[in-house]
Amino acid sequence: MTPRPRPPAPRPFPVLTVHVTASTPRPDWCHLCKAWTRFTGDVLLLTPDGVSVVGSYAGCEICDEPDDPEETRRV
Repeated sequence: MTPRPRPPAPRPFPVLTVHVTASTPRPDWCHLCKAWTRFTGDVLLLTPDGVSVVGSYAGCEICDEPDDPEETRRV
């Protein structure tokens, strides 16, 4: 009885390097504070094929500040 030939070993998956980064924040109008204290930006996915916007982020310098200094220490 002759041994069966081994099947070829599977090729490893190619390594794909991607990076997720945030764009520079831009000033924006805060509808709660009624001032230009809000910031907004994009979440970018960088791949070998190019750049894609996959989300966004926003915050306000005034509204997002905790009123209680104790709360700041817990974060």
